[in-house]
Amino acid sequence: MIKNSSSVTKTLILSACVLLSLFSLGCSKSDNKTSKVLQAAISPSIPPFTFEENGQVVGVDIEIFKGFCESRGYTYNLKAYDFQGMLGAVASGQADVAFSGISITPKRQEVMDFSNPYVENGWNLVSLTKRNIKITDLSQIKKYSIGFPTGAVFMGYIEKEWVPTGIYPINKVKLYPSMSEALTDLSNGNLDLVFVDSSMLLTYVNKMKMPLTSSYEIPYSDKLGFAFVKGSPIREEFNKYLAELGSEKILAMETKWSK
Repeated sequence: MIKNSSSVTKTLILSACVLLSLFSLGCSKSDNKTSKVLQAAISPSIPPFTFEENGQVVGVDIEIFKGFCESRGYTYNLKAYDFQGMLGAVASGQADVAFSGISITPKRQEVMDFSNPYVENGWNLVSLTKRNIKITDLSQIKKYSIGFPTGAVFMGYIEKEWVPTGIYPINKVKLYPSMSEALTDLSNGNLDLVFVDSSMLLTYVNKMKMPLTSSYEIPYSDKLGFAFVKGSPIREEFNKYLAELGSEKILAMETKWSK
């Protein structure tokens, strides 16, 4: 287990370094050099979907994408961004596809096309276990600082659900390039709460042994999808592959990468 904030910080910083890397991987079953090369944008600090482990980028999304490429004869290049940059890469056409636990929202659907949903997740506000922060009423949230990556879907929820009723002001939200930086600030005592989805929390606690706990479970869930450029010619083929996998295999992947 990670037993102190310095070791948590060290782990997270090492993971964040992968954002500066460019990964070029072949996944075709053949050596056909004329096969289509897919440019994929990722943000590898979103476990269990896309994250760094032992110097490799792994996770549910990577496993799904590699399987798709192998079954269809594609090769691919993976390029790492912060979360907002990943979304921008596919929206601008710099990447053919983006994936790292991306929530499907109407606003995002205006500038990119999504696959069929493959995971549905709940949300949590998490804190350090030693802080023992327990929120029993939303009126308590104002006294805490809340953070998450820029571009994350959590901002839309706060704007829609909390701001109009005075539960939490936008100007108090702390935004970060990636989840790694947000969790580093949390471990250093510079942040009280971080928005994460339920799968991420399970991975942090069970697999990465981070001293985190859920302080409040948000009464909301969202659906995740792979994001493609508008009018993508491969999106439907990818949807066929998701159907071939089936929900049980995808759930098994999620369980594997979160333990």
